[in-house]
Amino acid sequence: MKIIHFLLGFILYIAIAAAGLALMLAGGFPECAHQALNLVLAWPVWVRVLIGAGLLVYLFTFLLTGLSWRRRRSFITFENENGTVSVNTDAIQKYLDGLKDEFAAIVWLKSALRAKRGALQVGLVLGVRAGTQIPELGKLVQVRVREILEEHLGACDLEGIAVEVNEIRSRKRGADIEAG
Repeated sequence: MKIIHFLLGFILYIAIAAAGLALMLAGGFPECAHQALNLVLAWPVWVRVLIGAGLLVYLFTFLLTGLSWRRRRSFITFENENGTVSVNTDAIQKYLDGLKDEFAAIVWLKSALRAKRGALQVGLVLGVRAGTQIPELGKLVQVRVREILEEHLGACDLEGIAVEVNEIRSRKRGADIEAG
């Protein structure tokens, strides 16, 4: 993306430099601009529209390739007598996503971590099976998350573990018919 942005910028720079040089070398600015305007107005309307649209797309592409789409990564940093150790919150988040395999009642799980002033905030969004005791499951998941974090990160400042259930998946009708 950087190479494309560089090439588009280079072409834009050359075009602006050439236009500036042409204006400086022309005998008089008002006469030269008037002649160029008459030349452009002599073109058919559809040609002018296509050129204008092409220039807009070119500039939009140039600006779009210049944006940085990377999100800022956050780390949890621990200091010890030898220096510091930093752990990417994305790595912890991926590890916590494996919690759904530990609990049969969890259908799907999405985790979100945020390091704020050295404290870690954990958020879990769950989809559970019908018939699950949600408060009990939430408590068990919170305890397990705390255990995992203490096991892998040691004593970290844990601000809280929020569990949110967004889906209760009902049993399939085929299973109900066979059971009934």
